[in-house]
Amino acid sequence: MKILRTVIAFSLVISMSSSAFAADLHEAIAKAASAEQAPAQQAPPRTDAPMPKAYLWLGSGLFVGGLATGLYGFLNNSNGSFPEFGEATSTNVAMGATGLAVAFAGGAVLFLGKKKGNRSTTSIALGPRQLTVSKRLTWCS
Repeated sequence: MKILRTVIAFSLVISMSSSAFAADLHEAIAKAASAEQAPAQQAPPRTDAPMPKAYLWLGSGLFVGGLATGLYGFLNNSNGSFPEFGEATSTNVAMGATGLAVAFAGGAVLFLGKKKGNRSTTSIALGPRQLTVSKRLTWCS
């Protein structure tokens, strides 16, 4: 009980004295206002281009299917329950390893699709009486 009272008293002292560590109220308000206005004034151009849909669906399908196959191969055994210690030979290790390899290939397809989306981007800008189309191409990473 003595420790509990000490902890409560210590937390009350810290919570009451935290305002003493704060700076001047006017300075804090000015700093918060400038921090809120700075991002609103400057919007950096987006360098993230969306991933092509073919890479997205193929990679996602391979990843999810590979993980499901890997889990089924490693966890399904011949007696109908989860494998226990010493039952490693009753699971299908080859199917589990193949499933994990397919999941890795799906992750690689997703990674390459993201790189391809960032590599070549097209931007279209509309202005008064003008239309600007620009495409950025890079051959080396």
